[in-house]
Amino acid sequence: MAGFKIAAAQIPSIRGDIHRNIVAHLAAASAATSHGVALLVFPELSLTGYEPELACELAMSANDPRLAPLLALARQHRMALVIGAPLQSGAEKPHLGAIVFTAEGETKTYAKMHLGGSEPQFFQPGVEPLALTVDGMTTGIAICADASRPSHPQAYANAGAQIYAAGVFLTEEWHATDAPRLAEHAKRCDLLVVMANHAASTGTLQSIGKSAVWAPGGALLAQAEGTEDSLVIATVDGGAWRAGVLPLRA
Repeated sequence: MAGFKIAAAQIPSIRGDIHRNIVAHLAAASAATSHGVALLVFPELSLTGYEPELACELAMSANDPRLAPLLALARQHRMALVIGAPLQSGAEKPHLGAIVFTAEGETKTYAKMHLGGSEPQFFQPGVEPLALTVDGMTTGIAICADASRPSHPQAYANAGAQIYAAGVFLTEEWHATDAPRLAEHAKRCDLLVVMANHAASTGTLQSIGKSAVWAPGGALLAQAEGTEDSLVIATVDGGAWRAGVLPLRA
């Protein structure tokens, strides 16, 4: 749909501090509303920081009352939010998940299907994809290592999605592998690909930032220069995508 905007929110997460991280999410979401963003994607485990060993302790439900201000903002401004969090699974290990608040006030969840590195020690994998339709545009939701499997974006493309959006945590080493892979998915699957990485880290590992958007066909449309707090916004108009990076002011 003409004028539709999707954005990656490149914000920092403080290790284990859900309250302060919610405040940062609210600030980024408020900024996005002023630019007409319809769907805002946050990084992997954005509510807790990428701290797998804390996941069991910090696991939450999608209906956690601490998240009520984010749900209210989504409803008030008609903007969907995709937020990274460890999710209670009913099993010994939580899911590495995403909580989605829709513009209509609904709550959905997605659990990372393809765990990477040491994550199987701490998380239970998910089994179901999640596609989200906002203003006529369908986005397939992904979390980091999901994109290591070409079948993951391809399944969304086969189902009619136009966008593949991944919340990630990427260090310099991981970015060298994952960014080219995401560009290849954009080319092979003819999808707009949105990657939301963490800004400057305040946790165990060091994020490289560089959140980005690739056009269908694989061309890089916009990329954050480094780890600065920012929004990477993509807009479709006349069937063509354009994108830019806007700083988030403290």
